[in-house]
Amino acid sequence: MTHENLGIVLQGDGVSEGIVLGTVARWDRHETLVEHVRLPESLVNAEVSRFHDSIARAEREIDELYVSLTAAAMGTTEGEHLGLLDAHKLMLRDPSIVNDTERYIREEHLNAEWALSMTLKRLESMFAAVKDPFFRERGQDIHHIGERLMQFLAQSGDEVPPSPLSQLPQGAVLFAHSLSPAEALAASRQKVAAFVIEAGSTSGHTAIIARSLGIPAVVGLQGATDVAGDGDRVIVDGFEGEIVVRPTQYEEILYGRRANRAKAVRRAVRQNRTLPAETPDGFSIVLKANLDFAAQAPHVDALGGQGVGLYRTEFLFLDRVRPPTEEEQTAAYVSVLEALRPHPVTIRTLDVGGDKLIRFSGPEHAGLRAIRYCLANEELFLVQLRALLRASRHGELRILVPFIAAPFEIREVRRLLAQASEQLAARGIKHAPNIPVGAMIEIPVAALSAEHLAKEVDFFSVGTNDLMQYTMAIARDTASPDYLTNPLQPGFLRLLHMITRAGHHAGIVTAICGELAGKPSFAPILIALGFNELSMTPESIPLVKEVIRRTPRSEAMALLQKFGNMSAEEAKDYLDSYMVEHFPDIVTPRFRGAPHYMR
Repeated sequence: MTHENLGIVLQGDGVSEGIVLGTVARWDRHETLVEHVRLPESLVNAEVSRFHDSIARAEREIDELYVSLTAAAMGTTEGEHLGLLDAHKLMLRDPSIVNDTERYIREEHLNAEWALSMTLKRLESMFAAVKDPFFRERGQDIHHIGERLMQFLAQSGDEVPPSPLSQLPQGAVLFAHSLSPAEALAASRQKVAAFVIEAGSTSGHTAIIARSLGIPAVVGLQGATDVAGDGDRVIVDGFEGEIVVRPTQYEEILYGRRANRAKAVRRAVRQNRTLPAETPDGFSIVLKANLDFAAQAPHVDALGGQGVGLYRTEFLFLDRVRPPTEEEQTAAYVSVLEALRPHPVTIRTLDVGGDKLIRFSGPEHAGLRAIRYCLANEELFLVQLRALLRASRHGELRILVPFIAAPFEIREVRRLLAQASEQLAARGIKHAPNIPVGAMIEIPVAALSAEHLAKEVDFFSVGTNDLMQYTMAIARDTASPDYLTNPLQPGFLRLLHMITRAGHHAGIVTAICGELAGKPSFAPILIALGFNELSMTPESIPLVKEVIRRTPRSEAMALLQKFGNMSAEEAKDYLDSYMVEHFPDIVTPRFRGAPHYMR
């Protein structure tokens, strides 16, 4: 999109807040050419050793990066990026990569590069078929790991080849198609000013690293590297997910003012992290975090969160030839419960199936997702329930069951939970009693039957991403018109109101763990609807809390009532105006098309 006498504007997803004016440094990952060689029997063992040596060298590279980053992070609480390095190191030894590659070498006498490329193609195609961005990100991990192993295989000797990113100029704005966690962290050591990534998602690893290190970032900007060249001036707006390539002097002044104002506001709101999230007229909301790694736990407390509203367990099951053991799962759940103690942690049971593929799933269960898949695989589910019960003595656990459609499913979960408890008792293993069980409301039928579901559970947690997708019949993996993703659609607001009304009538907590919870501009609507808990990325907590503390619930309810006779588009415009008027220090309208007095 171009504007006369203005720079080129591209719109993506802002995943790490901040505004930066800098100079573009493009980084193009060069694909390694794979040589195809059939080996004689006499060289097979040596080729297997060469492959394992490349893994050892990749592990050594991660260890060295870990040590340097740990030293740089001394005295801070922002260590979640180190957890990503741990995850990548574990993936280097993943049996699906190591065993399959070794089998190709031994059985088909292939050279290591060819064998590895065949393994990677199989795994990447499997993940490419998955629509869920969380799972697709794991496919990117495998791709990045494979690329680095290829580079090690291409170099002889014991030395670790230097990362090409080590040559980046300090203070550059890095433009790339994609970045692995190790690459993003290597770039951060060069003190890059911002990331602009063509691929990736709001829950991706580049996003996590950027937020953890405080580097402004925008992802999902297809074609960005075609528009911007090395040395071009660029503005990166991590708040709005906007970049301006070759901006005018006027634009630089406008964004500079906003950047200074934003820094001052964020410093101020972070000082209020210990204050309660309570409206001026006494309505309290508990703010929690969505987490993927236990290493993120200190970040939650530092930003004023009160526990975890969503902890995913799928990563334990990804791309394994057999499911994780009870002991493996118990250890993972204990680590996050202990890290967040004394705050509660809501752990979501396994959400796989459908398009979320796992290797050990049989064809007879194709199409079944989440609780439907678990109820069709009771033994697999019982292992997870026993692990959760065992971990419950190490903190305050809440169990969240995804994709609930009917009360029958909750009753089945409680039956299996009681069975798991009896099995542990027979082994002399104790656990915490009366663990709360909640339903994740993410399909329209669950919202429509919330009144009945509320009688079966201890809390609701609304997954607004899926609920919006299924309500509006939109595809998760393709771009949709704005009106189809506007949460102010009257029908969608009506569903949310049905859920909170049913929860209040039953006397249970009603939470949101979807993206809406972390949007400051939507906080007044969630206040008006009566949600008791909001769970979001940790970095979103301070601003959402600030909006809550400055918005009387009576005023929020009056605002929501005004939407009754408006279309979704009119409601969005009205809400934007309301936020600019009441929170000019927090929310600023987009510069393009906005009146000068609003800028």
